[in-house]
Amino acid sequence: MKRVFLMAAMFVSAMTAIAQDRQFESCPLEVIEQGWKTKTIDHVINGSLGIMLESFNRTWPTGSGEAICHTMEKGLDKEVLDEETALTVIVDIKNGYAEIDDGGTDGAYMSTCYWNRSNGHKLFAVRLGKPTDPFIDFVCFYDYDPAKKTLTPEPEILKGYRWGDREPYTQIFCKLPKVGKNVVVEDWGNNGPVKHTFTWDGMKPVYAKTEPLKFDDGLSDHSITVNFKGSNPNIKDFMNAFLSGDNIGESLAGMKESWDMYLNGMKLMPGEEITVDIQNGYMVYHSDLTETAHLTIECCYWNYADKKHKLVALTNDVFDDGEAVVGQYTGIDFYIYDNATHKMKPANVVDLGLSFDNPPSTKAVTHSLPRQGKTIRFISHIPSGKIEKRLTWNGSKFIPEN
Repeated sequence: MKRVFLMAAMFVSAMTAIAQDRQFESCPLEVIEQGWKTKTIDHVINGSLGIMLESFNRTWPTGSGEAICHTMEKGLDKEVLDEETALTVIVDIKNGYAEIDDGGTDGAYMSTCYWNRSNGHKLFAVRLGKPTDPFIDFVCFYDYDPAKKTLTPEPEILKGYRWGDREPYTQIFCKLPKVGKNVVVEDWGNNGPVKHTFTWDGMKPVYAKTEPLKFDDGLSDHSITVNFKGSNPNIKDFMNAFLSGDNIGESLAGMKESWDMYLNGMKLMPGEEITVDIQNGYMVYHSDLTETAHLTIECCYWNYADKKHKLVALTNDVFDDGEAVVGQYTGIDFYIYDNATHKMKPANVVDLGLSFDNPPSTKAVTHSLPRQGKTIRFISHIPSGKIEKRLTWNGSKFIPEN
């Protein structure tokens, strides 16, 4: 999910204009669950979170949607609607996310978010539910077409798991991401609880894995410890940290054996190559996956101006027959390393100045990290060729080149 590029005054003005025309009448969640799948929403003036939610709520009105829209219209990040029940609206425009929840009582709840698709569209999601009388929890997924100004239902978006095979009394909770791009579905059945993870592939969340649901899931700070000798870690230490986890993803898992061979001075397998430049803080790994497909993983880091942190970047790009491929693990990730704690945590791309819309008709985006210097290249692959965007690290965020 990326930053909403809409001036606050324009956003409030548009929301207010729509709000003046609406007549609120709540629709039962059971009716929405059955009806949303076949009804396209027209006249959606832009793809901002507020406007898409407002358009959804005009078509399928609920008290939850109305409350979130009102909080957005006020320009608030948080609004407590009921002190007694702790009913609260949270709005995170930077991460394209909003929710209303009462912290676990019997009230209805809603959350909403969107992803930027590689074809220039957006995938918009609204989760609705209530815990009792009866229990209900579902997500409405839509494709937002900026040319047609429409939200088109995509009811089969979460494929890969047979939802109809649930046993009686099973409860399913679909968690939209507050930060990041993964969708997690909690499945509380006779054999559970388990969770199903769907990872973003550029167009949709794709089923990745099912694993037991731990009661502390979501409470971890997702930090990675960096072990090293000397006064500061180098690029090898950062790569060791990335490759030391249990769930590092298929691409990194494939690299791990080659990395261990490299560290031990052994010759790599045919079609594989690792280059490490400790002085410049850079590493690149190339692997021929097939006769036509190859994988490139790059890693580098820069110092923060405060001299207390480092920014670490890790890319994963795949090409097949010269064409960029969008895969489950392709993309770029950033981590902030703390010199005091020796840990690094995922960074927010918006705070780094890296939230921008891809050109229309973008099929995939690849990346090039600098072996020297501080400029990253983002390459958007479109039908007519490539469009390149360069951004340079200034010690606190990235600045686009003119």
